[in-house]
Amino acid sequence: MTQARLTVEDLTVRYGALQAVRDISATFQPDSIVGLIGPNGAGKTTLLNALSGFTDITSGRVRLGERDITRLSGQARVALGIVRSFQTVRLLEDESVFLNVALGCERNPQPTVVEQIFSLPRQWRARRRDLAATYQILDTLGLSEFAGRAVAELPYATRRLVELARILVVHPEVVLLDEPAAGSDRAERDLMGRTLRQLHAREPFTMIVVEHDVDVVRKLCSYAIALDSGAMIASGEPDVVLENDRVQEAYFGVGHRA
Repeated sequence: MTQARLTVEDLTVRYGALQAVRDISATFQPDSIVGLIGPNGAGKTTLLNALSGFTDITSGRVRLGERDITRLSGQARVALGIVRSFQTVRLLEDESVFLNVALGCERNPQPTVVEQIFSLPRQWRARRRDLAATYQILDTLGLSEFAGRAVAELPYATRRLVELARILVVHPEVVLLDEPAAGSDRAERDLMGRTLRQLHAREPFTMIVVEHDVDVVRKLCSYAIALDSGAMIASGEPDVVLENDRVQEAYFGVGHRA
């Protein structure tokens, strides 16, 4: 891994007259776990979309290390190691867990059509690489026993882990997670938090997590950024941010405390 910083400078995303994200500047340090918090409509998912190339940036810049990636497509950013999940699970429900995870290997350099037609050595090296990576991440996430089962047969929390495995199979630089434990009960949310911490400790990467559960943010993240109405209103250690008066007001209204 290059361990490059992901930086945004005066980032603004506008949809017509609506400023979904406005003038956000932040540096996401390598190996960090950053929580994005804020009420509904604060701009959290829009910020992830801007970082991952899923939405156009109206103004400002996004950099990975010294490279300006502001105008790169989502596919080009994936090639640089920036990957993301979504609020709803996006898997091939009727296909096996193994196939769903192995599809993530398509982000690796793949052999050309000619190399495949003539079964040249590079094709077989790529195949062995991708198979080994798939088996490894399945084992790491405790999914090996489900490898041959259709995703549709699995409980929701396990499908979430399958999605996570597909993202991590190529050892990305930056992982953007949009409410990875959404729809889960408390035990499942705690399991997801522990899993993410263990993965990050084993092979550190920059992780940016949109999360509504403040308890998950406290336990998982080393840094937090609070948004409201598209603007950053606080940043710092999670406990400090969550006790910030502006954050309290945004979440709970004037005069209310967590």
